[in-house]
This record gives sequence, structure tokens and C-alpha cells, in this order.
Amino acid sequence: MDKAYTERQVRGIAEECREFEHIINAMGYGYSLLNVSPETYIRRCPDCVNWLGGSCGIFSDEIKEWGE
Repeated sequence: MDKAYTERQVRGIAEECREFEHIINAMGYGYSLLNVSPETYIRRCPDCVNWLGGSCGIFSDEIKEWGE
């Protein structure tokens, strides 16, 4: 990731993303109290399998609309 994005940006875009898949779930561990609790689970783009160091196409398109 070349640019530092704010928590507000990575959370906001992830909340709206239909393609979001948490890396923990993708690794086959599933969501459990050992790795992601409901109280601390927050959708964030860097925690998604599609993030790829900030080169996610969906993120790239959406961040342009933020204008920050």
C-alpha cells in the first residue's frame, strides 16, 4: 500500500462492499471466539482477501469517490 488510508475510509468502503471476505474465513478457520469476536469484528479493507496491498479494484474505484 503506497498511501496511508484512514480507518474511516477502510471501514466505510468495506461496510458497503459486496465482495468482502475476511482473510480468517478464507483460510478455513471460520469465525470463532478464538480469532474474531462479535464485539471486535470490524469490516476493514486490509482484512479482506481482495485487498492485495491496496490494489483492490473495488477499493480503488470507491476511494476516488471519497475525495479525501
